Amino acid sequence: MSDKIKQSKCACNCFEEKAVDPSRRDFIRKASTLTLIGSTAFILEACGGGSSPTGPDNNGGDTGEGGTGGGDNNGGGTGDTGYNFDASTGTITIDITKIYQSLQTVGSGIVLSGSNTFTSLGLIIIRVSNTTVRALSRNCTHAGFAVNFDGTNNNLPCSAQGGSHGSIFNLNGTVLSGPASTALTSYNASINSEGTIITINQN
Repeated sequence: MSDKIKQSKCACNCFEEKAVDPSRRDFIRKASTLTLIGSTAFILEACGGGSSPTGPDNNGGDTGEGGTGGGDNNGGGTGDTGYNFDASTGTITIDITKIYQSLQTVGSGIVLSGSNTFTSLGLIIIRVSNTTVRALSRNCTHAGFAVNFDGTNNNLPCSAQGGSHGSIFNLNGTVLSGPASTALTSYNASINSEGTIITINQN
């Protein structure tokens, strides 16, 4: 019997069977497979099968508490950076495990600029002992220039030197040499029992 399918005598061709080209059959099979795989991948993605990123805008991310307020000023929240200034209460908290880690050492000191404190020129923070810290204004009581921390000489010199300036204060803020005649302003400062959080109050 011939491989070719003969056409029936019916004029409508209702019994005619056409041979299918093999290359066309392979194309249809591959296209169907790709469509099925693509549909499965779409369903998995829509149902959360893929991983989701974490970050500040996602629940799994770390959003912190903000560096300029809103933290727990009773020895707790200091934000992601470890530094928090609550302008409404005039309270600064510093987590020295995260920032200004040198203050973990007795005798060390740092200088804070005025941009994120309650004084125009900032503060000097000194670690006096395991349980004591000191916070002093940087405003020189002679002419209002900024005072710095000198860890080498263990004193606080005024940044304006020469001429009629050059005052030097000790680590308590008391005048060692003039022309200043008044001690630096001191603020209430404490460190928690764990030795990790320093709290400074304006009043």
